[in-house]
Amino acid sequence: MVGAATTPLNVLFIVNDDLRPMIKKLHPDKFPQMVTPNFDELMADSLTLKNSHVQFAECGPSRASFMFGRRPDSTKVYDLYDNPREIMCATCKTIPQIFTEAGYTTVGMGKLFHDGHASNNSDPISWTDFNGTTTGNNFFMGEEYYPSNGGNTSWMAIDETVTGLTRDSQVRDNAIEWMRNLTKEQQASSDPEPFFLGVGFRKPHLPFIVPKEFYDMYPEEEITLAANPYAPRNMPTVAYASWELQSYGDVEALNFTGKINETLVDWKAREEVRGYQAALSYTDHNVGMLVQELKDLGIWDSTVIMFAGDHGWKVRIQRASDSACEEKRRAEELTVWRSLEITGRGASIPTFGMIPIAR
Repeated sequence: MVGAATTPLNVLFIVNDDLRPMIKKLHPDKFPQMVTPNFDELMADSLTLKNSHVQFAECGPSRASFMFGRRPDSTKVYDLYDNPREIMCATCKTIPQIFTEAGYTTVGMGKLFHDGHASNNSDPISWTDFNGTTTGNNFFMGEEYYPSNGGNTSWMAIDETVTGLTRDSQVRDNAIEWMRNLTKEQQASSDPEPFFLGVGFRKPHLPFIVPKEFYDMYPEEEITLAANPYAPRNMPTVAYASWELQSYGDVEALNFTGKINETLVDWKAREEVRGYQAALSYTDHNVGMLVQELKDLGIWDSTVIMFAGDHGWKVRIQRASDSACEEKRRAEELTVWRSLEITGRGASIPTFGMIPIAR
């Protein structure tokens, strides 16, 4: 470490759901069509880890693994229901819990842990207790105004000014409000507490329900599909499964079974690819708003940013499309870590290893 900060640095910890790193700066030759200016800019100022591999190709086990810093074989979490604290991790420390015990003010919102029983509503003991107003049943997730998992439609271009903010937009705005309030408290204190702000965005997870302006970035006639329509040789059946995509009414209506070498009709496949790309650019926009707020508040140089995805998503890969598959497990995953230590200005944060994928 080059020097040491006189006060501990704030931490902005962002977790994303089902992100295949289709980011222009990361792969300009593979994804020249992607509109990701905020990811591009953040990566230019960050340490980017391009070869972090997920421990398990599913939200619950993957998040339990990196939030607790233990492999699935240690947490014994292999599904979307089990809670590691009820199995093998009753006394384990999570990432935010370590910061809480180090004297940070810790606040989380959105999908950081897996929802519901899998984390007892985002693991209440991990966070600063504001008399229960921000933890447990009061952990901020945002209101759901649109069809959710397994609804009638797998995608939709919306106008938030008419039909309401998506949950990710609500989480983004709530995070910005917390940034402002926490910064104000720091500025008013002679002995300010650093903060750890955890923000979980759901998109680009299905369904691809995002504001229309992000669909407009990807004209229908410019959407391309994978050149090879067939599954890889000797691919196991479970690795090709498309159960998640099949759960949506508009896909189910096509009698798509998800069997190996069965593909969606081209027009529907293009809809799904376009929806995924729009949802990813929407997330890029939300991350950019958080980063810009740090700069506007004057705390950009006193904040470490950590961004990571929980796992990938199989899209435009040999014409398959879903997340519960081998490609999701093996795909290159993106971790971006903007640390003042990396840029030479030092950081005196708890040194437990700010890399989300437990080895």
